[in-house]
Amino acid sequence: MVTIKGSYTVVPNEPTPEGFQWLSEPDQVAPNSHTPTLYVYNAKHNHDALVEHIRNSLSKILCYYYPVAGRLRKLKERGRLELNCNAKGAVLIDAESTKTVHDYGDFMGDSAKDLVPKVDNRNTPIEELPLLVVQVTSFLGDEAFSIGVALLHTLSDGVASIQFINSWAKLARGETLEPHEMPFLDRTVLKFTEPPSPPRFEHQEFKPLPLILGRSDTTIEKSKRVEAITLKLTAEQVGKLKNKANADKSREGSRPYSRFEVIGGHVWRCASKARGLDENQPILLRFIASIRSRVIPPLPRNYFGNALVLKTASSRVGDILSNSLGHAAQKIREAVEELTYDYIRSQIDIVRGEEDIDKARALYYGPKEGKDVFFFGNPNLRITSWLSMPMNETDFGWGKPLYSGLAGGVAQERALITQSPGGDGSVILFLHFQAEHMELFKNYFYEEI
Repeated sequence: MVTIKGSYTVVPNEPTPEGFQWLSEPDQVAPNSHTPTLYVYNAKHNHDALVEHIRNSLSKILCYYYPVAGRLRKLKERGRLELNCNAKGAVLIDAESTKTVHDYGDFMGDSAKDLVPKVDNRNTPIEELPLLVVQVTSFLGDEAFSIGVALLHTLSDGVASIQFINSWAKLARGETLEPHEMPFLDRTVLKFTEPPSPPRFEHQEFKPLPLILGRSDTTIEKSKRVEAITLKLTAEQVGKLKNKANADKSREGSRPYSRFEVIGGHVWRCASKARGLDENQPILLRFIASIRSRVIPPLPRNYFGNALVLKTASSRVGDILSNSLGHAAQKIREAVEELTYDYIRSQIDIVRGEEDIDKARALYYGPKEGKDVFFFGNPNLRITSWLSMPMNETDFGWGKPLYSGLAGGVAQERALITQSPGGDGSVILFLHFQAEHMELFKNYFYEEI
């Protein structure tokens, strides 16, 4: 059980620029919810001094990242969102847990959700909704604490969010930000003034999702229980998978598959096998890809905002399972390689051409189904890579985190790949998967290595 002791509004400790900032199309279509991440530290501390330290350092970083202290407003034009840099501040929550850090296990159980702030997006007017909410929680005893961060996805993608958090941690350590660490805050570098062009590609990512053969909707699959677990791949196991994927002699001279392509292909194959689907079943692997280096010109260093597009790899169960791991990795590579600048512009133009932003967002994440979000699960799979994000480097002055990643389970199936906090080259898979198939997935996950 977690007890909330207090809540504080934290504003920049110096005057910051005021006014409204334009938000790009990737910002507009990002989920209008707060992305929860958790950092756990095994360090002796004084709780009140800890909260004050985090509070003071947060007020400093908000001077550099002043949009985080602002609020959103909705415009009449197509329901677009705009950022109001009004310095209303972030929220810091002071909390204590009646459990020890070990009681939370791998932090994938429901109790871990209490370590990350809960933000009421539904019932709070958008003009009053804080963009950042932070919760500092001490565990039973004084040997460990956690920092739960909830940052509105409209404001930034994962790369930008980790950049912000690690810069904040650097200030908390008493260090200063170097010129090359300053955020780039002008989102108009992703603003296209000419009228949107008609779609120039097939854009499989915006087409209806495959259903299980013989089904007319997702009702049955939506009713099934989803479990959450973490699975670890050692550096040696990652190496074995990469060797296995690259073993095809016809690939001699080709660029080796990346960790994302290999691990993503491995997860896709294990999921397809565990689900026991018909070999003719069409399946999609959906992922979000960064466009920072893919647009022309490339986005500036430390661009703070969303720089993502949606992409899918498609196949059939029989093709994925009857062929090698390299085949699945190649499917993912082909999807990634389609992300040329022209493809990105075409996808953004589709968003720009929608009559309102809610319809544009529905292209990416589906329409709301009552109170529930759009279903994206069996027979398909959603996978995200945080392999390039240095979450295990986030040191607020008490050393690197014992744990960094998600907190608690979710109701939908998905997979998230991150670096292990140990920094030894190992990888962690956060998996949310239907309970009835979980044991088979775990067996195939290690059996195939």
